[in-house]
Amino acid sequence: MSATDISSQFCQDLYALARERPRQNTVRPQHDGRRMLVIQNLDDADRVMRRNADNYLKNFRWFTQVAGNSRLTDDGEPWRFRQELSQPFLGKYDASRAFALSTLHGQHIARHLALAPQSQVLDEALIHQGMLSIFTQMFLDVELSSLPMAHGSASRLIELASAYAFVAPGQEGLGGDKAHIREILQLRKTIFAALQTLRGDSVPRSPMLTAMLQAETAPGFDFSFEKELTMLFGAGTDTASYSVGWALHLLATHPEVQERLHLGLRQVYAQHGHDRQALQSAIAQHADLRSFVAELLRLYPPLPFITRLAQEGDQLSDLQVEPGDVVVVSLVGVNHKALERPDPWKPDLDAALQEGFGMGTGSISSFVWGKRVCGGRSFALVELAAVLSVLIVELEVQVSRQEPIVYEWVGQMRRKGGHLLTLTSRA
Repeated sequence: MSATDISSQFCQDLYALARERPRQNTVRPQHDGRRMLVIQNLDDADRVMRRNADNYLKNFRWFTQVAGNSRLTDDGEPWRFRQELSQPFLGKYDASRAFALSTLHGQHIARHLALAPQSQVLDEALIHQGMLSIFTQMFLDVELSSLPMAHGSASRLIELASAYAFVAPGQEGLGGDKAHIREILQLRKTIFAALQTLRGDSVPRSPMLTAMLQAETAPGFDFSFEKELTMLFGAGTDTASYSVGWALHLLATHPEVQERLHLGLRQVYAQHGHDRQALQSAIAQHADLRSFVAELLRLYPPLPFITRLAQEGDQLSDLQVEPGDVVVVSLVGVNHKALERPDPWKPDLDAALQEGFGMGTGSISSFVWGKRVCGGRSFALVELAAVLSVLIVELEVQVSRQEPIVYEWVGQMRRKGGHLLTLTSRA
């Protein structure tokens, strides 16, 4: 079994653990002699992610060896430097502009999806292109079409890197398939060359772009604008685009939820569509949509697990952590509130609203928590709600054929073979 197959199977295993042994931690011996602790107990997960986070360092060697250091991969002072650099832009963004761009590109996605009503598989590349366009316009003031690279280049690089996610220490080098390595090297060259065009004086520089370029002169941090932006493209866009795909899958497989959301949101657009500010407020406060997003991120977190390396011993509720243990927090298994339901594996908008949107729900767990919380969480929720509101109003989604879901790990979790859906315009 290849490293990619092992990591994809691990996604399947997390769902099986959450179903069969809810809230229980487990220990999995590894072939290299280390232990892997899979954490499903929410209090233990909180200790790893927040209360004792300094003992559990990130485990992103698989990404750094391919794309270099970044905010996603670093710890300690290098992480703090990168976090203080990008967070003012990711956290204090123009919410009105974010909503406007998201609805605009949501309409573009909806129109083009409706042009292929006979298609049996969701066009996820179209969705990805739209979500990346939102990001480049929002934070770089750049049209995606101006970058001389395919919109999926950074995603493909992360997918290739993810093949090394389950490679043991001492084996981190890029050994093995020469074609795989050649593609990594060529993609990295293409991406970095495309991003270097943003350095030119002819390109207007957004505040975020200006700050990143200036950060390269800071001594001691090995900061590279191209490497940081490659990470942001992946973390900021792949998560969103895969979430839209999973959302459409949920709507198709639960038509009663789809119709309830459609009727409610159609009324919102009819009432407030002429007033963008009022529409933005109504979408943000729409209880059913907010509950749906929470259920989406609970059932199909685009990043289903977070891996940490224990530096020193520690005591969890039922496990003694040893130095060197690989500690995996299952973001599928820690959402305890929903596990109290009779059937926690289907979306329930009313139950989600009653449970709230705090710890133990998809609205929190999918973005991680503690000091390493996803810096773009607030923006991502605005973007996702806006895009989904448009798609739900304008499209009807149906299952094209019934087949079991097979999860595929590509640095995020996607459905192998794509979502089997047909989409038609409601106009």
